[in-house]
Amino acid sequence: MKKLRDSFKTAIISLKVNRMRSFLTILGIVIGISSVITVMSLGEGAQNLILEQIMALGPANVYIEPGSIDIQRLAEGRENQDRDRGQIATQIMEGMNVKTLTLKDLEAIEKDPLVEAVAPIVTTVNRVVYENINKRATILGTTPEYNQIADVEIVLGSDFTDFDVQSRAKVAVLGHKISEDLFQEEDPLGKTIRIKETNFKVIGVMEEQGSQSFLNFDEYIYVPVTTAQEFLLGINYVQSSIAKIVSQDKVDEAMESIRLLLRERHNIYNPEGDLSKDDFSVVSGKETAEMMATVTNILTALLSSIASIALVVGGIGIMNIMLVSVVERTKEIGLRKAVGARKKDILYQFLMEAVVLTALGGIAGILVGMASSYLLSIIMSSNLGIQWHYFISFRSIILGLIVATGIGIIFGIYPARRAAELSPIEALRYE
Repeated sequence: MKKLRDSFKTAIISLKVNRMRSFLTILGIVIGISSVITVMSLGEGAQNLILEQIMALGPANVYIEPGSIDIQRLAEGRENQDRDRGQIATQIMEGMNVKTLTLKDLEAIEKDPLVEAVAPIVTTVNRVVYENINKRATILGTTPEYNQIADVEIVLGSDFTDFDVQSRAKVAVLGHKISEDLFQEEDPLGKTIRIKETNFKVIGVMEEQGSQSFLNFDEYIYVPVTTAQEFLLGINYVQSSIAKIVSQDKVDEAMESIRLLLRERHNIYNPEGDLSKDDFSVVSGKETAEMMATVTNILTALLSSIASIALVVGGIGIMNIMLVSVVERTKEIGLRKAVGARKKDILYQFLMEAVVLTALGGIAGILVGMASSYLLSIIMSSNLGIQWHYFISFRSIILGLIVATGIGIIFGIYPARRAAELSPIEALRYE
């Protein structure tokens, strides 16, 4: 223990002698550790935000999507967690291109006594033109039930009706912000806007909703779903849908009832209830939040891996600096060996220097990462208009220290061994 203490003191003295070199060497570790911690913090913040906002849409809401997603795997122990995440993410992406869900399906679902309302959803992004003003906006095709489910009110004018949906009426309800962008102080009601070479009459303006799950619904334009299908998208299927269940305690029962109905309508023989055999998925708000958390986990892991490259670069820098240090202190090493220092004493000394460098870099990196994460949470909250929570996990701090120390040991072993193997006679002759 005393030898380790002496090696630590010697390492500190050596690092103080070459302060600028020590600082530049530590800098690579600081950048790597702070980058990883910042990315992990943003990932955790995104997960919490998504969970809060999806659940805020309504605990009694379920989402009916085309394409199968094996939700059962999310509820299991996840012994093969990485493989499961990849499969679920793949299923989500594949489901975006499935065309099996139709308006007729949703009409049948709405007749279920456990279902209070169902709203189809199709979306596209297009330029919206009013006179000389040209804006890019998301167009959402749906039915009047959407506002009932989302609990959103019309503050100016009125919503489109079931008759508008049936007749494919070219009418539009504007989100609060897009209305201001297009019309400024002018009354938008009755005015004509052009979307993809089709004229729409503005009949209403939504109340201000703010951002939800990185989506600003105040910049959306709402049109009848049939109008969007025919004139804007050229499709006859539904991209997504949301259903409001009569009560929260009936959600599981309603989900199973919807699955049975859709299997019958789609001629799917699935008596064992294997969700992967369905060409649709029915998920609750909680399950949707878990799926989104899975996607953010994958992105966080990917970005953390990229940020970790800086750690490897920092480790190589430490090894190079330590090798230079061995050359510069060759005579010192020879002298120490001549007065009785053993190989392991020299090994401990140089290895301790590498560990001290990376440990200091790790501590500084953690502090910088915490500060940058806090700053980014403020920037995200102000720029996106959302409540982005600042979150630093104890796990990321411990991981940062362990990784930093590990890099010091791994990249410090070769220079330390090289110093320990020097012949004292040859070292003393070195010029």
